[in-house]
Amino acid sequence: MINIELLRKIEGWQTAEDLARELNIKKQSAINLISRLKKEGYVSTIGGGRKVRIYKIKSRKQRKRDYGMFDIINKYSTRQLQISEWYDHQVHGVYGPEEALIDAIGTQSFRVILASLRLFNHITNWPKLYNLAKEKNCWQKIGALYDIAKMFIKIKKMPKKYLNYKFKRRVFLIKKYKTKEKMFYLIKKKWKVEIPFLKGDLDRVIT
Repeated sequence: MINIELLRKIEGWQTAEDLARELNIKKQSAINLISRLKKEGYVSTIGGGRKVRIYKIKSRKQRKRDYGMFDIINKYSTRQLQISEWYDHQVHGVYGPEEALIDAIGTQSFRVILASLRLFNHITNWPKLYNLAKEKNCWQKIGALYDIAKMFIKIKKMPKKYLNYKFKRRVFLIKKYKTKEKMFYLIKKKWKVEIPFLKGDLDRVIT
C-alpha cells in the first residue's frame, strides 16, 4: 500500500537528491522509492541524459503514459545501449518499431540511432516504414542502417521491391560526421550515406 500522507508530503517536482534530503534517506533509497511510485502510477519524469532528471509526484495516480520512441528503443535494445530520455516523448494512437525508427533518425543523436538498429528485427510492416520514410525523406538513411544492422545481428529481410538505392545526393546520417570505418565504405557508396559508426560501436549492439 502507498502511504497517502507520504505522497502529500513529497508531492510536486522533485529530484532524487531533493527527495533524499526531504525524507532524510540515502539517494539510492530515494531512487528506489521513486521507482516504486512510478510503477504505481504516481510519478512522471522529465529530463535525463546530460540534464538533471526531475520527477513529478502526485498524490493521485496519473494517467498511464503512452509509449514513445525511447520506450520502444529501450524495449528491444541491449543493456549497454539503454537510452535516458532527455524529453518526454509520448505518442497517442498506434506507435511501434516503424515509427520509432523514423523518429530515431530525426534526433540526429549518435547513441539513439545506434540503439535503434535493433528495431529492424521487429519491423513487421515494411510498406508503412517505406511510406513514413518517404514522407520524412529518409529512406536513403533507412537503407544504409538496414545494411549496417544485418552485418552484426540477425534481422528480418527487407522485401526486394524496397531495395531501391538509386540516389544521387550524398547525405549525412549525423550532420558532418563522415565515414571512417573501411567496412562501411561499400554501404556508403551504395546508399550515398555517410556513416559515423566504428566497429567498436556496433559491438555494443550485439552484446
